Amino acid sequence: MTRIVLIIAVTGALGGLFLYGLLRGEPDRDIRSARLDRPAPTFELPLYARYQAEFGPTFSSAEALGERPMVVNFWASWCGPCYEEAPELQEAWRRHGDEVQFVGVQTQDRGKRTEGRAFIDQFDLGFPNVIDDDSRLGIEYGLFGVPETFFVRSDGTVMYKHAGPVSLDDLETRIAELTAP
Repeated sequence: MTRIVLIIAVTGALGGLFLYGLLRGEPDRDIRSARLDRPAPTFELPLYARYQAEFGPTFSSAEALGERPMVVNFWASWCGPCYEEAPELQEAWRRHGDEVQFVGVQTQDRGKRTEGRAFIDQFDLGFPNVIDDDSRLGIEYGLFGVPETFFVRSDGTVMYKHAGPVSLDDLETRIAELTAP
């Protein structure tokens, strides 16, 4: 009898925690990052072919920084929320691409070049997208998952990290902070 009561109590407690997790609302998008106000990891990664005429076979963040701030967006072809945010990123790039460098990083998606190309083509992404096949850059940035977007000042330090799909309003707010005198 004691064993049955214990099982019911444990099951009820776990069920309550599960229900709390489901009903607590939107996840926290402002997950602190150990990278905030510290140098962003620099990288040189292969670009998709559609960007190579402008940038060459690889994209170097070290070369791009210094001139202007950068928005670094991590995505994967299997990630549903990445499909939600892609048009928002494209629109922000269209509006601010002259003042802010955008770069997409396909990560946690080893060998999925065909799917990555289809993702880029579906949204006609005009900003460069690189391939992080071994997910090392994602590890260096301390990703929790995809999508995640980092806003990097022109001095190379991380200003802000956004976890989850980023909206155009979020992008506008952070880009205004990045470009403020």
